[in-house]
Amino acid sequence: MLDKALKWIKRILRVLMVLILIERFIFGFTIIQGMSMAPTLQNNDKLFINKIVYLFSKPHYGDLIVFHPPIEERKDELFIKRIIAVEGERFCIKEGKLYINGKEIKEFYTYNEEYKERVYKVTSGKVPKNMVFVMGDNRNDSNDSRCFGFVPKRNIEGKANLRILPLDAVQVFSIK
Repeated sequence: MLDKALKWIKRILRVLMVLILIERFIFGFTIIQGMSMAPTLQNNDKLFINKIVYLFSKPHYGDLIVFHPPIEERKDELFIKRIIAVEGERFCIKEGKLYINGKEIKEFYTYNEEYKERVYKVTSGKVPKNMVFVMGDNRNDSNDSRCFGFVPKRNIEGKANLRILPLDAVQVFSIK
């Protein structure tokens, strides 16, 4: 009897170890805290995060990424923002409009409200190698690359692929 119990405990431990490895390195889940990604994401939304996607592809404009911010006192936290520009691209935010490589980008995912001009650290430039420039969809209420600068690709934990809860708002995230 004891022998059978030990076998079951070993099996359960193996399964738990595999699940922990999968959650740590392949995919995971996160809960949104705050409104910086509204209207796309709401406080307490639950998301599926793909942690291996950038081993096989590069980050792209529009990707919703989970990352450690390049802020020393907050480096252990996780943020979620939208990639606005990738390495080598030139960007400019002027009068609330986004320009990538000189072309105005129509952003359908942001609030349709007047952009509040503020003094930001970064509002234009060229994205350095191995970096991305990110912004929250709630442009008037987001701590993003305009404040803390570029995000190193190594800080990216994964890409948000799917909202799984609430059930009436299940959504796959993609930008054409």
